[in-house]
Amino acid sequence: MRLLRLRQKNFRNLSTPLFAPGAGLTTIVGGNAQGKTNLLEAIELALGGELRNGTTERIAFGQSEAWVHAEIETQFGNSRLEVRLSREGREHKLNEAPASLRELAQLPGAVLLGPDDLELVLGPPEERRRFLDVLLSRFSARYRTMLGQYSRALQQRNALLKSSFRPSKEERQPRSIQASIGIWNQELVKYGSEILSLRRRMLSKLSPLAREAYRELAPGELSLELSETTDPERFLQALEDNLPDDLQRGATSVGPHRDDLTLLLSGREAARFASRGECRSIALALRLAEHRLLWSHYEEAPLLLVDEWNTELDARRRGALLAYAQSLPQAILAGLETPGAGAIIEIEAGVWR
Repeated sequence: MRLLRLRQKNFRNLSTPLFAPGAGLTTIVGGNAQGKTNLLEAIELALGGELRNGTTERIAFGQSEAWVHAEIETQFGNSRLEVRLSREGREHKLNEAPASLRELAQLPGAVLLGPDDLELVLGPPEERRRFLDVLLSRFSARYRTMLGQYSRALQQRNALLKSSFRPSKEERQPRSIQASIGIWNQELVKYGSEILSLRRRMLSKLSPLAREAYRELAPGELSLELSETTDPERFLQALEDNLPDDLQRGATSVGPHRDDLTLLLSGREAARFASRGECRSIALALRLAEHRLLWSHYEEAPLLLVDEWNTELDARRRGALLAYAQSLPQAILAGLETPGAGAIIEIEAGVWR
């Protein structure tokens, strides 16, 4: 897939209305806070990506809305994508017609690599769950729907737990509470069991790609494991067994919302034992594995976006990353310096040339 043109208005500090990268490798070069990251985020958002921290932060100061429009080329022809950001949220269009993220997921889109990806290794479990959930949602519209249904059922169960009488562990809870919680247990199991099963299937495909990507970047053996609070087959029993504790806590303690993705480097937990450079390589390997998995799924490469491409990477890692980027139909890097290959676009105060 190729990005032919990007048009924008009021997206953070960006001032130039048109960005038209060529095929192959393009590098956006500029100092800190000049707009490099903003430009990559505008591309990612226009192509259906899901950015952190909501949409209102992407609207230029003093403006009520922002607009980004992308023209892309895929194996099936050209498409036009548009996203409008306002204080109320965002609206997407595909070829001038209103579109959902589910419809946009039919296109290869983009994969964005950046310094914040270090949180995939060193951050809390919700960062790794989000990584899996966003990736799975690209493959399965049903998965995205199930996540929403599961989240609603979880909110209802937690609200009931918080508002209910909390007996001690030795006391029996009232039958009315048992019946009401039983309803939400069934809802959680209905959607949660399939979420757990699909995560396992995804990991079986992602793990070998991440292992291969890490070998290209650095010495060591990377492995991924799901750390689950329950099996899909035992989810209902686990909810019932943990009900006394859940009543005391006022929250549901087992289920896919509590699980984690464990990252092991040469058999040791990376978050505890890996160096910062190794953690950076692990995060990079996860994103490259994501890109390769989506490439296989769509039968064409998504657009690769890399922010601060040379940050905290030694010569070997930079070389491996550049070799991969140069092998693609199109890749866009951003950083303080050029890689010595491809087209160069300089950016300053949101203006590029």
